[in-house]
Amino acid sequence: MKKIDFTGLRHFNLGKALRRLGQSFTEGWYVKGDAASGDRMRLLACNYTSNVIANLVGGTFWTGFLLLLNADDAFVGTISIICTAANLLQFLMPLILERFPRRRTMLTLFRGASYFLNVALMGVIPLFPVSRQLKLLTVAITVFLVNLINAFISPGLCIWHIQSVPNNVRRQFYSIITMTVGAVVAVVNLAGSKLMDVMTAAGMEYQGVLIIRGITVVLCAVEIYLYFHIREYPYETPKEKFGPKELFCEPFRHPLYLRTVAVAFLWCFAANVPSSYYTVYLLRNLNVSYSYITVISMLNVPVVLLLTPIWRKVLVKFGWFKTLYVAMSVYLMHYLLLSMVTRGTMVLYPTANILAFVFAIGINLAFTGIPYVNMPEKRQTVFIGFYSSATNLAALLGVTVGKYFVLSTEKMNLHFLGITFTNKQALMWLTAGLLVLATVGIWWIDRKTPRSD
Repeated sequence: MKKIDFTGLRHFNLGKALRRLGQSFTEGWYVKGDAASGDRMRLLACNYTSNVIANLVGGTFWTGFLLLLNADDAFVGTISIICTAANLLQFLMPLILERFPRRRTMLTLFRGASYFLNVALMGVIPLFPVSRQLKLLTVAITVFLVNLINAFISPGLCIWHIQSVPNNVRRQFYSIITMTVGAVVAVVNLAGSKLMDVMTAAGMEYQGVLIIRGITVVLCAVEIYLYFHIREYPYETPKEKFGPKELFCEPFRHPLYLRTVAVAFLWCFAANVPSSYYTVYLLRNLNVSYSYITVISMLNVPVVLLLTPIWRKVLVKFGWFKTLYVAMSVYLMHYLLLSMVTRGTMVLYPTANILAFVFAIGINLAFTGIPYVNMPEKRQTVFIGFYSSATNLAALLGVTVGKYFVLSTEKMNLHFLGITFTNKQALMWLTAGLLVLATVGIWWIDRKTPRSD
């Protein structure tokens, strides 16, 4: 038998290996001692905290929380509509933000208020000594307030944070976020899902919710601390008068930027049609566990790590718009596979998700830069506010279509290919069809739009 030679290991230096790994991680966007690089590192940390927070109080955990309050399909759809409707007000927020030459403290305090309502207050609503209907009403009001605050601060946060991420490092920086945030979120989600399954089995589902939200409160505090240490630079603000008339007219004076908004509008409309209904289908109709859903979502981690460098090359070669519609053209097929998932065909669920993970990388990378394509240099909060309001209007239309489709087909049982399809499965067909139309629309816009990103 041939002996294995371990002599090469004598020259292995763990310290050097770790330094090289760190250098590959920060290559292209971080320079030691550079102030802007330090801010980007804090922004990276904030991306971790904000995504973990969003997942622990949203997604499957949010759907489970609503089911814990005995919410029906109509209420689930109404909550989605409330979220998007409140965010429509982003368009008006520059009227306030543009009056402040320094915004960091104000934006950070409002961020803290949003977290308090969404994480701390929302978590104790089931303890209120009131009827189920009043609890649900309180949830709806709290959701509206959270999204109203987010509508106010989102344009300001985008423009403040993008100051530290100039265009020459943007692709590298956001590629790292795409590659690593998913891994962090997946690990946390798995731990949270396992906790929820254990607590649910013991008849203590709500206690599990409280534990998860308690951990989330700590992460909120960390993020607020980081926000206070990210630098803010002077904004490019014209001296001309700025009022409601300028707010409404300014975006329409820049038709190239309106094409950017149209691209995002098409995607957001189609992508928001499913809302949370498919998760309700998994949890309520198929009795799928939190852990199973999370384990499948963790398959995203190796996919993202392996394929993000490839998608980054695609992005560099083809640009933001083309990368988006190429990824969308295949991504939409995962909805067709999801529609076929039943207790006897559960193998299709991971298959559909893996397909989605592969092409969602291209979509997510494209949208890190799309909001800024052809954006004028002055009064950028106006344009980012207009962009956000347009995408939220698209999302509102999408979730409204989804809600009324589900309600109007509540008793649907369609038998085909030996499978009985419910309305939530048919909703996947509708989503796929709308994404086909959106993909064609974005392809046409890309053909007519010069690149100036």
